[in-house]
Amino acid sequence: MAALLPIVLLFFVVYAVMIRPQQRRAREHQALMAAVQVGEEVMTTAGIFGRVTDLDGDVVSIEISPGVVMRVARAAIGRRMTQEPEPDEHDGFDDPTEIEEAPPSDLPDDPWGNGEPPAGPTSQA
Repeated sequence: MAALLPIVLLFFVVYAVMIRPQQRRAREHQALMAAVQVGEEVMTTAGIFGRVTDLDGDVVSIEISPGVVMRVARAAIGRRMTQEPEPDEHDGFDDPTEIEEAPPSDLPDDPWGNGEPPAGPTSQA
């Protein structure tokens, strides 16, 4: 019985790390294929960008250039480009509309009181 415990634990680890995420990605791709509509901009799994012009069962017609229509399998749609990106909590960049004005400084314009601007660094040659 004790010899089976590591094998059972290994099965659960493989399931949690590999199988479960793959099932989730497959469900998301199925939902993507079902949600594609005429007029949307998509990218195929081969990296070709275009706009959906017709849906016919498992075949999707994509206009990749004005007057150039390509037919691909619905499963070849890799991503919808026209869908709204999900907002991140913080993407690492500050929003320029959120910049607040600095409060006025309480320091006088001439901190030394001698009427001259502060001297910058001096270089000695």
